[in-house]
Amino acid sequence: MRALRQYALVIVATVLVVVLFWFRPGGVEGPRPAPVPAEGKGFDHAALGAALQAVVGEDGAVDYAALRQSPAALDRYLGQLRATSPASAPHRFPGTDDRLAYYLNAYNAFVLAAVRDHCPLDDVQSVYLGGGLFWRVSFLLGGVETTLSDLESERIREVMQNEPAVHFALVKGAKGFPALARAPYRGETVRAELAALAARVARDPRFVKQEGDTLKVSQLFEWYLADFGGDVIAWVKSVAPEVIEGEPVKVEYVPFDWSLNGRC
Repeated sequence: MRALRQYALVIVATVLVVVLFWFRPGGVEGPRPAPVPAEGKGFDHAALGAALQAVVGEDGAVDYAALRQSPAALDRYLGQLRATSPASAPHRFPGTDDRLAYYLNAYNAFVLAAVRDHCPLDDVQSVYLGGGLFWRVSFLLGGVETTLSDLESERIREVMQNEPAVHFALVKGAKGFPALARAPYRGETVRAELAALAARVARDPRFVKQEGDTLKVSQLFEWYLADFGGDVIAWVKSVAPEVIEGEPVKVEYVPFDWSLNGRC
């Protein structure tokens, strides 16, 4: 009987090890296009711009099928990201805004590639258990493996400088986010672009809508409430004061829509 128990424990331990290995962060290898060395000074985001222009419609819907049929521009950009990052070539990113623009673009490029490579799908949360698309799939950034979750929580948070609109700029392949920009972010304009994005979100009834004494807002605000100063009403007043009439006394969070932000 004792031997049987020991055998059972070995089996359970083996299964546990296999499960933990299978579900380990970064355990699913994302796209690995050949590295594309940087040219000139700085970092060129033109390849991402070409990909965005080709697949993001005027309504913000992403044509992932077209991205699968014509992957060259996005793959070239992924190759650039693989070869060069602020960590591997800091001289190419002299300012915080240069690094922020790079990381925002890298994040959105990785999401595009991940969804493209996992099509067909209707919901980015359904690809892997527990939203695993964001923490299980790994990409190469300056030769170092990273996941979307690590990129957001470590690299982007390091340089966002108390700018909550960053959470609107990271478009995670879902309709609940603002439309993906059709041009890449650039260091010299990223702060102005984020300010404009914040104002658009605050004025968009899909994200902020007053009904009587209640302000109904996207669940995005609840997830990152601390970054919005812990007070959504005050934040909305600071970026788009005309949106609020009177004095709302409560905030209601509207469930987030994780359905795909395009065609797959």
